[in-house]
Amino acid sequence: MNLIRSKSMSLGLAVVLTGCASDSRLSLGVSDPCDSLQSIIADFDTGFASYRGARNDFDSFTLFRAKEELVKGHCEVWLWAGGDSAYVCSANTPVEEVAEQRYQNSLAFVEGCMGSGWQQETESRERDGKYLGEATRFTSASQPGLVISVQNITPPGSYRNLRSNYLFIGSTGRSPKPE
Repeated sequence: MNLIRSKSMSLGLAVVLTGCASDSRLSLGVSDPCDSLQSIIADFDTGFASYRGARNDFDSFTLFRAKEELVKGHCEVWLWAGGDSAYVCSANTPVEEVAEQRYQNSLAFVEGCMGSGWQQETESRERDGKYLGEATRFTSASQPGLVISVQNITPPGSYRNLRSNYLFIGSTGRSPKPE
C-alpha cells in the first residue's frame, strides 16, 4: 500500500473513532489501520490466533482481549464452542449523531481498505418487529465464509438508549443478520 493511501486511511479511521469533539475517548490502537485490517483478515483461518490475548472462559464461548486493537481498548476476539471466531471492535454513545458519524466513517474506512473485490450490502436490523439500526456487510468470493460488518444499532432494552457501533470480522454464520 502506498504511503499516501496509508496516511489517509489512518486519518480516516482516526475520524471514525472520534466522531466529534465531544466523544474523544476513542483512539487508534495501531499505526497503520489498513495494514492491520488486512493482517486481521489474513488470520481468519486460524480463528485469529495471532490476536488472542488474555482470556475469559464462559459456557459457550471464550472471550480474548485483542493483542492488537484497531480501536484502542475496544477490541476482542470471540471464540465459540463450535469453532467459529470473530475479531470485534465496539463502542457505545448516547449521542445519535456521534454514532451515525462513526458508522459512516467506518464504512468509508472499510471501503477504502478493502478495494473493489468486496461486495457490500446494507440492511436494516430488526428484532421482534422493532427497528434496531443499520448494518453493512462486506463479502468477497476470495474469502469464503468471512464477513466484515459495520453496524450502528440501538440494542433492545439498552440503558439510556445507547447507540452501539461495531466492526465485526468473522464467520458469516455468526455475523448479525436482519431478523
